[in-house]
Amino acid sequence: MKKSIYYYYFSTIIICLFLAPDIFSTIGGSPGAKTGSPMDGNNCTVCHSGTVNSGLGALSVATNIPMQGYTPGQTYQITVNIVQSAINRFGFEITCEEGNFGSQKVGAFGILDASTTKLINNNTAITHTQGGVFGSGSRSWSVNWTAPTTSVSGGIVFYVSAMSANGNGNNNGDEVYTQSRSFVEASSSVSEIKNKIITFVNPISKDIMINTLEPITISNLKIYDISGKLITENNDLQLPSAINVNFLDAGIYIVNMNLKNGESISEKLMIP
Repeated sequence: MKKSIYYYYFSTIIICLFLAPDIFSTIGGSPGAKTGSPMDGNNCTVCHSGTVNSGLGALSVATNIPMQGYTPGQTYQITVNIVQSAINRFGFEITCEEGNFGSQKVGAFGILDASTTKLINNNTAITHTQGGVFGSGSRSWSVNWTAPTTSVSGGIVFYVSAMSANGNGNNNGDEVYTQSRSFVEASSSVSEIKNKIITFVNPISKDIMINTLEPITISNLKIYDISGKLITENNDLQLPSAINVNFLDAGIYIVNMNLKNGESISEKLMIP
């Protein structure tokens, strides 16, 4: 009887030791090839539970690549941002592939902050480090990407998979999000301003945060509720900026920004 009990406890310890690396290893970064891209085929749900894009958070990708496309050999900045209220641990992986389905990885990633990000998957992707997982309701990571020097058939696509972890010591109850953004090689003069703006709600202060990679002036900004009713308005707003909306009820709102060149940008946001 005693031998059976000892065997049971011994077996349990061995199993836990085997499982522990899988449960806790991703705090130091994705194991690689988990971006949800056609080539990778997997996302963060491989290591974490949850249905993709079903949580209450939001994932976005901002870049200074112009809307008309990238210039071969030019280096650009990519910023991944994830927001989810009451969460303080996050993770991500980003890669870039040719636009033709199942094509090869393209361009070259570069590290901007080695304390929060690192290269992964034979240097074809970037993920978080252990020092880059923490945040209060949100987390951002910025990286460099250098465009290929030769033309790419079908353009390029950035694929990102990110997650918010509940910190319960295992992979249950975490939320996984995916996002992609595509670009062609530059061939026109379409405005590049939209790609420099990232808008999200700070779940702590309930401010609408409008971040930019460089200073931008908005001639007019209006916030509407989901029915189209005008809620508030600001003129000659200098970005980046924070707009206090703690007087708003929880729900979905539309932020409309009119640029000085006559263009208009609309973003849908959820106030928690």
